[in-house]
Amino acid sequence: MAPKAAPAPAPRAALAEKDPTPLHENFANWLTRETGYEVDLKTVQLAAVLRGAFQKSEENQADLEQRRAAAEQRVAAREERAQERATKAAAPKTEPKAAAAPATPKPKAPKKAAAAEEATPTVARPARRGRRAAAAS
Repeated sequence: MAPKAAPAPAPRAALAEKDPTPLHENFANWLTRETGYEVDLKTVQLAAVLRGAFQKSEENQADLEQRRAAAEQRVAAREERAQERATKAAAPKTEPKAAAAPATPKPKAPKKAAAAEEATPTVARPARRGRRAAAAS
């Protein structure tokens, strides 16, 4: 049986061997203060150093392209639904056919204001006496 070959070293393993810079330390401290989450200094260093390379990577670009295509499909579907709604709203509406027998009109209800006036009798108020009338008596 042949001996197993050693796994190929990670392409950016050399970056992981470097010590974090003061900027990485400050960033890690700032992240902890701002989020309340204790971050790992080495992880912060690698994330800061490799972020640009990750964004340019073929893997990330392919993922971004898939997400763009999916977003375009959602927009197209939304626009299609909006167009269907607009077409449906603009289409003339067909009214249901009227019944063969004519409907009998409902009797009109009496006006409420008139009914209220008839129900409450008017009470006469005594005349108000002014100052002159009170002085003359």
